[in-house]
Amino acid sequence: MAGGSFTPAGVAKERVEQYQGRVTPYVIIACIVAAVGGSIFGYDIGISGGVTSMDEFLEKFFYTVYKNKRFAHENNYCKYNNQGLAAFTSTLYLAGLVATLVASPVTRKYGRRVSIICGGVSFLVGAVLNASAANLAMLLLGRIMLGIGIGFGNQAVPLYLSEMAPTHLRGGLNMMFQLATTLGIFTANMINYGTSKLHPWGWRLSLGLAAAPALLMTVGGVLLPETPNSLIEQGLKEKGREVLQKIRGTKNVNAEFEDMIDASELANSIKHPFRNILKRRHRPQLIMAILMPTFQILTGINSILFYAPVLFQSMGFKGNASLYSSALTGAVLALSTLLSIATVDRWGRRPLLIGGGIQMIVCEIVIAIILGLKFGNNKELSKGFSILVVVIICLFVAAFGWSWGPLGWTVPSEIFPLETRSAGQSITVAVNLLFTFIIAQSFLSLLCALKSGFFLFFAGLITIMTIFVYVFLPETKGVPIEEMILLWQKHWFWKKIVTDEIKDEDSNSFELRLKSLSLLPLVLQSLLEGKREAPAMAGGAFTAAGVAEERAGQYQGRVTCYVIVACIVAAIGGSIFGYDIGISGGVTSMDGFLQKFFPVVYRNKMHAHENNYCKYNNQGLAAFTSSLYLAGLVASIVASPITRKYGRRASIVCGGISFIAGATLDASAQNLAMLILGRVMLGFGIGFGNQAVPLYLSEMAPAHLRGGLNMMFQLATTLGIFTANMINYGTEKLQPWGWRLGLGLAGVPAIMMTVGGILLPETPNSLIERGSKDEGREILEKIRGTANVHAELQDIVDASELANAIEHPFRNILERRNRPQLVIAIFMPTFQILTGINSILFYAPVLFQSMGFGRHASLYSSAMTGAVLVSSTIVSIATVDRWGRRVLLIGGGIQMIICQVVVAIILGLKLGSNGELSNSFSILVVVVICFFVAAFGWSWGSLGWTVPSEVFALETRSAGQSITVAVNFLFTFVIGQSFLSLLCAFKFGIFLFFAGWITVMTIFVYAFLPETKGVPIEEMIFLWRRHWYWKRFASMGML
Repeated sequence: MAGGSFTPAGVAKERVEQYQGRVTPYVIIACIVAAVGGSIFGYDIGISGGVTSMDEFLEKFFYTVYKNKRFAHENNYCKYNNQGLAAFTSTLYLAGLVATLVASPVTRKYGRRVSIICGGVSFLVGAVLNASAANLAMLLLGRIMLGIGIGFGNQAVPLYLSEMAPTHLRGGLNMMFQLATTLGIFTANMINYGTSKLHPWGWRLSLGLAAAPALLMTVGGVLLPETPNSLIEQGLKEKGREVLQKIRGTKNVNAEFEDMIDASELANSIKHPFRNILKRRHRPQLIMAILMPTFQILTGINSILFYAPVLFQSMGFKGNASLYSSALTGAVLALSTLLSIATVDRWGRRPLLIGGGIQMIVCEIVIAIILGLKFGNNKELSKGFSILVVVIICLFVAAFGWSWGPLGWTVPSEIFPLETRSAGQSITVAVNLLFTFIIAQSFLSLLCALKSGFFLFFAGLITIMTIFVYVFLPETKGVPIEEMILLWQKHWFWKKIVTDEIKDEDSNSFELRLKSLSLLPLVLQSLLEGKREAPAMAGGAFTAAGVAEERAGQYQGRVTCYVIVACIVAAIGGSIFGYDIGISGGVTSMDGFLQKFFPVVYRNKMHAHENNYCKYNNQGLAAFTSSLYLAGLVASIVASPITRKYGRRASIVCGGISFIAGATLDASAQNLAMLILGRVMLGFGIGFGNQAVPLYLSEMAPAHLRGGLNMMFQLATTLGIFTANMINYGTEKLQPWGWRLGLGLAGVPAIMMTVGGILLPETPNSLIERGSKDEGREILEKIRGTANVHAELQDIVDASELANAIEHPFRNILERRNRPQLVIAIFMPTFQILTGINSILFYAPVLFQSMGFGRHASLYSSAMTGAVLVSSTIVSIATVDRWGRRVLLIGGGIQMIICQVVVAIILGLKLGSNGELSNSFSILVVVVICFFVAAFGWSWGSLGWTVPSEVFALETRSAGQSITVAVNFLFTFVIGQSFLSLLCAFKFGIFLFFAGWITVMTIFVYAFLPETKGVPIEEMIFLWRRHWYWKRFASMGML
């Protein structure tokens, strides 16, 4: 802005280069003393879990839990499940939630020190009440007072640290709050370890010693200086300058002082901070203030730290070993926080959050697998596995300690302008305590219900938050706290929100803008977003999609033998996917396989009175199938940059090699670990193959036959399923090693895929994208059978030039103009899996045996469905480029709905829970299932892969296909892992569940999917611009 007038954040310009000063002992001491406030938070987190595992405490206040704990045969996951016990921990956080909102005006009006003192006094009172509690009411009242103390402390201390710290060390000094928290946890764990031996009053000492950090916090609050920002906001400018000079160690603080004056003037003009924080220009900070603490709690860390003693005792550890393990995790947390303090102002916030997130995901998955396979319901872990669980938990805690632990507090405390800083911190603390309350209140119930799957639940949430940080959180390292608004104005996404209001304030008075607030954002969004997305260009400049004009009518060429052979060879990659789908279900019904790896399932299967729907319900057995798809999900994301940088062939070869390794491991498996490792390698192979092969087919095929040639991938998949079913039918007679042959033969299509990938030509699109234009033209002429390929070549060159200008395809794919393709890339594979087809094909032998078919008839029926799937896919190949995609999808959807409803009715009326179908009804079920499979084969089966692979522009094609494969594998994993449990719970209703989803997807296709038949792949953007709904997004990239 000209003239030095304020921006909406209050700061006229960037002055960071003019900041003077050094790190003084005065500011270090002040920050250390203030950070003691974090110790009360940490002490309570640590002490609660230890006390709730002490027998005397439970016997006095929670006698039911005490009896369950002493009952030797009680379910390990459920012995501590008691809402009263959960309330002992979680009432504190509910009280803290309310207190932090009250603390906001106190902190703003009277300063940060006053709230710190209030917090210390409240916590001191709560500690005394808890230590002397004579009944449950007195105990809970003490917890409420502790919560009020934490609410005030957590609201004020992070603000104090952010405002006192110099810019270049703000991250590290702010993290002293988290360091104090972790030291509080560690101290509490060590005290628990000692007091657990002091019968019967040890728990009173543990709770009473909370008074020590509370006293330190109170005294510290009295002795601390107030922050200069707060003093200036209260009108004490000279005193504020004096403190600023003292903490910076220099008289020359004019630049930083001016920033504070600017910010405070605007802050004092704001009478209602909570109302002001809802304005559009504060949207980025508000979202961070809500999501950062939410994500911090949803890592699952509090579940481990609250209930670490409970958790370890549930695993069969003895009482002392349990508390010792908790103390170990506390020490790891403290040490990892020190690491974060040392690196955060060098490496920045984003690398720590993303790296920590990835490490936590891996740890959660490993813990879930170990507990699921080795722990069970009523068993105890062996000593070796117990140690392994503790090590993995320590690695998880370490990752949290140097990432989301400290940064979940640091980032929200540093991003708000002065006028909303106190309100923003209150929202951060309130959200943190709200989710802490929810997790604390529900953890024991969820642990009882989900068992080891609880850790997978948190792993999924950590995946979401890691992606969020990568996409939406700017790096705040080295940015002065009063100039943070300028960071949001430069961010690729948030600038759309922040700069709209700044422009509005430049041309209108503040009062006028307030009056028209309800209309202007809508008008500005519709007018300005188009200008920001794609400035108008003259001449023949590229549009946002890279292609200047439609040239489809000028395309030349014919269908050559060369392109047909290349597509057939490439499509073999689909056979490894299909083979695995088919072989898994057959192997899991073979007695020899079940006896070796899943004896519990084998015994249930042999039990004559076992519920038909539940005899195969075993999470380990489900994990055998679904672990492949989780590995494939990860591999498909990794494959994207490889496919883009090194070509489609490179990913096909990588996929084939990985699948060969997996097939070898599975065929020679001696134990469950070796079996699962083989499945993971198979998943890597499928992830690479499914990411690259559909792209290869779409780019090699001529536009008018792209649908049919692309469907060769699905045809190969169905042939793989059929072949696997036939092999299952033969090998199940070869006892006890038939299952090894079935799994090992997966190496055959993998070898064909690898050799094919080496011999195949690269696609012209990929060659041109990587700079080999002449070679690309040569291949294009060869596959089109003509030298006149100028129009198609020019489309590819246009697209490749834009593609090469895009450095971050996954970020680019989130832009508004790519919204239609992104939605299709997510919804098509999601809907494909939610047809329920994988449930039938994975577990077809299981399903038929559950209906009372004999073993041979079961595999025979599965082979028959595989043959139907192949035949229907051939029908789809023959018709898709004549009738189009929409007709097949809608028609197939209607047929599948009818079939699912009919199967549900038959099974509901005639099968029941423990009966068997008559011969005639058995045949009818098989016929109806075959009709269902046929409908899937000529609609969603093939088109679920074809449509997403052809709709993206070149610059996002590889990333888009990775998203398609990842979503497909994610939902395949979810359905694969949950189908047997859902079948057990829903019984015949599972088919109605899927029928409902097919109805939704059929409506989606009718309303939102345009017809892509005959549209050149590099001109697909023009299709979206003509669609009744998507044109509002795609037209943002038009001239």
